[in-house]
Amino acid sequence: MALEFLIIGVTIVMGFLANQIFERTRISHVILLMLFGFLLGPILGLLPMTPDSVILSVLPFMASLALIFLLFDGGIEFDIVRLARTIPRSMLFTLLVFTLSIVLITAFTVFALGWNITDGALLGAVIGGSSGAVVISLVEKTHTKKETKSLLTVESTMTDALVIVTAVIILQMISAGVGMDISAIANLFLASFTIAIVLGIVAALLWISLMNRFELHLYSYMLMLALLFGLFSVTEIVKGNGGIAVFVFGIVLGNAKKLGKLARVEWVNPVSRTSRLFQEEVTFFVRTFFFVYIGLFMSLSYFTPFVLAVSVAFILLVALARIVIQQLVLHDIPELDEKVIITMMPRGLAAAVVAAIIPKMAGELGISIDIPYFQEFVFMVILLSNVAATAGVFLFKEVEEPQEKKEASKEKRNAKKKNG
Repeated sequence: MALEFLIIGVTIVMGFLANQIFERTRISHVILLMLFGFLLGPILGLLPMTPDSVILSVLPFMASLALIFLLFDGGIEFDIVRLARTIPRSMLFTLLVFTLSIVLITAFTVFALGWNITDGALLGAVIGGSSGAVVISLVEKTHTKKETKSLLTVESTMTDALVIVTAVIILQMISAGVGMDISAIANLFLASFTIAIVLGIVAALLWISLMNRFELHLYSYMLMLALLFGLFSVTEIVKGNGGIAVFVFGIVLGNAKKLGKLARVEWVNPVSRTSRLFQEEVTFFVRTFFFVYIGLFMSLSYFTPFVLAVSVAFILLVALARIVIQQLVLHDIPELDEKVIITMMPRGLAAAVVAAIIPKMAGELGISIDIPYFQEFVFMVILLSNVAATAGVFLFKEVEEPQEKKEASKEKRNAKKKNG
């Protein structure tokens, strides 16, 4: 056990260093943590992934735990006021890019790899969305307009949830044998979303009520966590989507003060500063270990010419989807913003979590999912898309002055002409 505890300590330090490197150099922490896991497992053999490995046996639990914290953290950080201001184009861009990415990836897998449509759509759903944790930090270092930064932030936050929900719905479609029937898909989406949204709102209002009625300062985060786990479990038991329920729960709590003003009621802040700080620490811990987990599961077979070539093809298809939708929806933005939007497509924790728990979810639905190279493609796309996004930030960081500086310089020149 001494070696295992040493590795845990080193992993936490590695997670901290990866974050520091990310903040200072823009090299994605996802790349560094996956490579660290790859070093521990396949290269050095310190944590081999044998069938009886303890690490392998706790993967479904770790993946579900990461899923809960990912969506809850995304929810409480989700600013509904900013969303309301950017809804028209941001929502349209997000949904169209995600949908077109799935369509293109599905078509490629059907015609080039010989997969069936639902298997291709499942892969498309998993790798169709960008990572909020990576995008939000990366985009702040670019010289793009504020509107572009808001759009990319909204897109990455929304697609974290879309990846999870869409993958679950496709698994439900396979289980129900509904194929690609649009009405059946709509009914599954509606049922899953409705149950989850209602339970998420009810749980959030319950917690807000408790915080207003009682002074729950000591251990309040632990009580909120208990409610969070209970919400996820109950929603799954009644055939709703636990992830969406958790996401809605987080949105309501994170925006409680603003929602209270709209409802003309005075609500105390249900998520204290201490709780938010602790949430950040827990999310850091879970995220660090899960990306290291991914590296442990990778092997040298993931780097074969076939896997690399197909993974690059998927990334190019995603980039094509972004280019097409950008030209349709965002045709009036600066050239620098266009380039950043195209490259800002790193895949992250949502894709990794769903890829890891698909066998477990399929088993619960009474079906078997055996798609060749599925995890290899997902994990390699995560790695390569983060490399592409990091390269994009370095490439376009100094291409142009910030838009605000250019406008300020222009105003100064105009003022000098008038005075002169």
